[in-house]
Amino acid sequence: MSEIQRIAEQLRFAYSGPAWHGPCVMEALKDVTAEIAARRPLAAAHTIWELVHHIGAWADIPRRRIQGELDFEITDELNFPPVRETSAEAWQRSLENLAESQSKLLELVERLPDERLDQRIRDDGPTVYVLLHGVAQHHIYHAAQIVILKKC
Repeated sequence: MSEIQRIAEQLRFAYSGPAWHGPCVMEALKDVTAEIAARRPLAAAHTIWELVHHIGAWADIPRRRIQGELDFEITDELNFPPVRETSAEAWQRSLENLAESQSKLLELVERLPDERLDQRIRDDGPTVYVLLHGVAQHHIYHAAQIVILKKC
C-alpha cells in the first residue's frame, strides 16, 4: 500500500469508520435530526449543524488548495458556512453536501502521486502530507464535539 493510499484510508476511517478512537463523523451524526442539529445547548458553542458545514468546508478548502487554487481568503462565512434554514429537508441537504465534500477530497487524494506529499501548498504553508493528516484529525476532533453536543 502506498503512503497516499494509507492517508486516504485514514480520511475514510475518520469520516465513515471504522475508527479505533471512537465514533467517526458519520457515527457521531447517527440519529441526529434537524431539531437536534439546530439546538445550541451552550451559548458560546457551535451547533451540530454548524459543525457539519464546517467539516465540509475543511474537506473542500484543502482539496481546492491541493488542486492549486490559492487565491481565495478563508472568511468567517467560508470557515463556518451559515445555517440559513433548519427544516428536515435542509438537514438532509447539509448531510449530502458533507458527503459530497468528503467524496471529492478522496477522489483527489486517491489520484495523487506520493511525490506530492512533500510539496508545500504555499511557500509559507504546510505540505500536502501535513494538510491531509490535518483533515483527518479535524474530522476526529469535531466528531467528538458532536458526541458531546448530542448529550446536552
